[in-house]
Amino acid sequence: MADPSSFWAGWHERVRALRNVPPLLSIVWRSGPSVVTGGLLCRTAGALVPIAMLWVSKQILDSVQARFSGHPLPPHFWWLVAGEFFLAAFGAILGRAAGYFDSLLADRYTRHVSVRVMEHASQLDLSSYEDPVFYDKLERARVQATDRIAMIQAMGALLQQVITAATLSLSIFWFSPWLLLLLIVAVVPAFLGESHFAFAGYSLNIRQTPVRRQ
Repeated sequence: MADPSSFWAGWHERVRALRNVPPLLSIVWRSGPSVVTGGLLCRTAGALVPIAMLWVSKQILDSVQARFSGHPLPPHFWWLVAGEFFLAAFGAILGRAAGYFDSLLADRYTRHVSVRVMEHASQLDLSSYEDPVFYDKLERARVQATDRIAMIQAMGALLQQVITAATLSLSIFWFSPWLLLLLIVAVVPAFLGESHFAFAGYSLNIRQTPVRRQ
């Protein structure tokens, strides 16, 4: 059985590691402001598509239910159907656009970090390269210019999922606050478990990452 103290110590270390996120975001922004802005706009718009589709679907179902009750379909019924189709297509287009911006940002970020590492290395004395510890750090910084692309893309996907979850949670809260509370209680154990194994896998990959020497 895992030691509770080590469990909470691990979470404390992970929370302290979040202080590295703002510098990382600063580097990402400097690598391509226009690309980052385009990706954020696509992800924000894509995060709002599900709640818009949910509202349009509700209007369509209400109209069909009224039709079975003996009332005629509203004049704008087919406009609602067309709007549902448009939102589905628009969401797919936004997903493709976000993927394009992610690929473009990966290239910009890799080039930006590589140039910064080379600029820093050009200012060092030859004695610095004779220190194996320092050389390993410099080489790891160069390697991680490409290894951290997946993490940056995951942060964008996480932002989109947070916005989607927030909008859907507000709609559920408007329908039934108790239902939202039950959903939160049901999701927390899965979140803790997934986070624990994700952090454990990330730490294992860090320890097993080889440092390539030229």
